[in-house]
Amino acid sequence: MAKKELKSKKAAEADADGDDGHETAATARSTSGEERRARMRERRVAAAESHDAHDDHDHGHHGHDPHDHDAEDEYDSSNDPSWWVPHAVLGVLVLVGILGFFGAFTGLAAKMGYKGLPADASHGDSHTSKPAQTKPAETKPATPVPTQPQAPKEMFGAKHLLVMYKGSMRAPESVTRTKDEAKARAEEALKKAKGGTKFEDLVKEYSDEPGAGQRGGDLGKFPKGRMVGAFQDGLEKTKVGEVSDLVETPFGYHVILRTQ
Repeated sequence: MAKKELKSKKAAEADADGDDGHETAATARSTSGEERRARMRERRVAAAESHDAHDDHDHGHHGHDPHDHDAEDEYDSSNDPSWWVPHAVLGVLVLVGILGFFGAFTGLAAKMGYKGLPADASHGDSHTSKPAQTKPAETKPATPVPTQPQAPKEMFGAKHLLVMYKGSMRAPESVTRTKDEAKARAEEALKKAKGGTKFEDLVKEYSDEPGAGQRGGDLGKFPKGRMVGAFQDGLEKTKVGEVSDLVETPFGYHVILRTQ
């Protein structure tokens, strides 16, 4: 009996020691977990303080709220009334460039007096500020063009008597005869001239030209083409020293004596 009690006592003590060991190990594990959690909390607090210090430094350096970037990003440019201005300026510049390429401003520049750069200036040295010098144009002496000597105009000389009628050119008011009457009178004077009557006497008797009687109807010398066409033709058909046929002009009827 004593042996059984002794064994039971030792077993009870062993169980008590085992329970104490279990409690000690559990206590040690609990203390170790709390320490780890405490260290983790300390690390989080230190990290938060470091982050706040960094943010304070950034705020002092930049001088504005970090949320300003978000505000700028959230700004809506479509509400700006002048958003179209840069687009319009760009469009105008493009249009001017296209018109200039096709020479739309050439006429305007010409009217404004712009003639462009001189030919020598466009090839001058771009590193110097001196204007391009152009050589003066060499003037060559004008070579006289040989001219062919003009043949002297043919000269004529004549005396004539003129019988006018009413309405003929330069006829005085005293002349009242008709054209037929003037022609008949001129034919009468022509017949006498061809018959040998002195021409100066016939001029005094028949000619209506003012002053013709005093000079005997002499027209002097004159170049070809001076007289009217019909008179010139009649004169050229007549030989020198002879009397022409009856010649009609706007002035009346002529009887011509060619002297040259």
